[in-house]
Amino acid sequence: MDFGPKYNELKTSLSACLQSIGAENGVHETAIDGVMVMRETEPTGLVHMMYRPVLCLVLQGAKQVTVGTQTTRFHAMQSLIVSVDLPVIGKVTDASKTEPFLGLSIDIDLAEIRDLLGEIDQPGGDAHAPGKGGQPALYIENVDDVMLDCAGRILQLMQRPQAISVLYPLIRREIYFWLLSGPQGNILRRMSLPDGHTQRIARAIHKIRSDYSESLRIDQLADMAGMSVSSFHQHFKSLTGMTPLQYQKELRLREARHLMGARALSATEAAYEVGYESSSQFSREFARLFGMTPRQSMAEYRAAGAS
Repeated sequence: MDFGPKYNELKTSLSACLQSIGAENGVHETAIDGVMVMRETEPTGLVHMMYRPVLCLVLQGAKQVTVGTQTTRFHAMQSLIVSVDLPVIGKVTDASKTEPFLGLSIDIDLAEIRDLLGEIDQPGGDAHAPGKGGQPALYIENVDDVMLDCAGRILQLMQRPQAISVLYPLIRREIYFWLLSGPQGNILRRMSLPDGHTQRIARAIHKIRSDYSESLRIDQLADMAGMSVSSFHQHFKSLTGMTPLQYQKELRLREARHLMGARALSATEAAYEVGYESSSQFSREFARLFGMTPRQSMAEYRAAGAS
């Protein structure tokens, strides 16, 4: 599909970038810290991953991500914006050898966005009003020519590494400005406000991630977020699509899977390492999340390493 000359230029630049780094299918780091490029030549299976605050721009193809029970789909000329650390299940749904899935991701620094808000927002403006209802942790934004231009300049910087440290922060700041100025700018504003629900829940998420192997004290997390326990539960689930305990459980299971692969721990060793007291409960919950037993997961990891 042709979205105009800027789109075609960016798609050509991204394809050239992938070729220059010898990238096959998958997600690949670039010379710019916090910028990654993606390509898939066929639809993928479900992939468990951890999203941090990020902007994911799709140039070709389509993808879906599931958080809790909510599935979000986005396609060419759309971006996914994520505001907090989220365990997600992703899947490329539209890709082929002739028209591969192509994407570019840019890490988001919410502190930088807050600094920018101080310059462009008027005190007492609508941006600082409390949001109505639950605030989602992610949303979809349509990509326009201005954003394509910013993305194109980022890719051009990779050919001039001496300019990255000076110019990339300026382009990233420009991207924040256009997102904040766009039709859904208030969503990003409210995601960024230090006393807003998103950032208050983000503080609790950081605590859960830091101490995922420890028993959760919901009252302490609620106090950290400056909320009552019932309000904390409501806003946490509205934001992440899961309860605090479900969030912790996903973190534990994902880390255990990593430990079994990277450190060759047994299922029992990995279970206790991440905080489980029952290896049988661990095995049941592992199979429910990943669709395979710990033993099957370890065999899959070894087979992938041997290939």
